[in-house]
Amino acid sequence: MNRIIKTFQTLRTQGRKALIGYLTVGDPDLKTSERNIRAALVNGLDILELGVPFSDPTADGPAIQAAGQRALVSGVNLKQILALAARLRRSFKTPMILFSYANPLFRYGYDALCRDAAR
Repeated sequence: MNRIIKTFQTLRTQGRKALIGYLTVGDPDLKTSERNIRAALVNGLDILELGVPFSDPTADGPAIQAAGQRALVSGVNLKQILALAARLRRSFKTPMILFSYANPLFRYGYDALCRDAAR
């Protein structure tokens, strides 16, 4: 059973709603992102969306667009985001979801993405 389904089943039996958080990774930099994500996970986040910055985020609102721009300026890339997720996975069982436009995933390569994301 995957972590997301298990989380929702557990929450349902406890009569709770899910607290789902979103953070644009790399805003303002990778080190700060990791510290913020760890704080969110330690303090009860049920599911985490890891935002992958993109240069043309037309479907996002101004806050996520600005966060993505700051992340891109900091130099973060998908490989670093996947490495961060792997580090976090060693400490936390919380489900993590890559929240991204298709373009960065396509550029990374779907086979490589699936391989690296599984770590």
